Amino acid sequence: MGWFSRKPTQQKFIEAAISLALNLYQHTIPGAEDAPAPLEFGLKDSRYQYMIFCLSTVIVSALGYDEKKQIQPEELTKGCLYFAQGLAIRKPQEFFDDPANVQNSTDHATPRLMEFFKYWSPLVSLDKEGKYVEIIDLVSSIIHTTESNEPISQTDKQRLWPLATKIAGQLPTMRATLVELASR
Repeated sequence: MGWFSRKPTQQKFIEAAISLALNLYQHTIPGAEDAPAPLEFGLKDSRYQYMIFCLSTVIVSALGYDEKKQIQPEELTKGCLYFAQGLAIRKPQEFFDDPANVQNSTDHATPRLMEFFKYWSPLVSLDKEGKYVEIIDLVSSIIHTTESNEPISQTDKQRLWPLATKIAGQLPTMRATLVELASR
């Protein structure tokens, strides 16, 4: 009885993805009241990289669990990147230790997002195999790349475990939330 239900537009999917990514970012960055783990941002553009990570998380969840192929991957990715680049230019103090890094970081946003997609590539198969601990390790490792160029240590994994567990637990339902938001 879906007479009055309307199919979300690609623009609505982009807006919903941005909303979910911003929510994830705002509730997990250092200083957030409900941050599940202390992030240790050591790079000049760590906060911006973490924003790109949050967008990648939503995009990967949306597309990885999109069995009906409702969402156009290229359009979603481009829309999210456009948003991230614009936000960094409008509010550089929120994402960069040195505002002089804005242009360089925004120029490298696409390759960085593609790098995150590469890191995420084992997700769906790990999920199908029920390898939850490996998914949490994967999420921890990806998050750590936003903090430092050094390899992740056992101490880092333990520190990031609560956040990675929270994100990993939300991945399967994130797509449903995105579709619900896009349908409004």
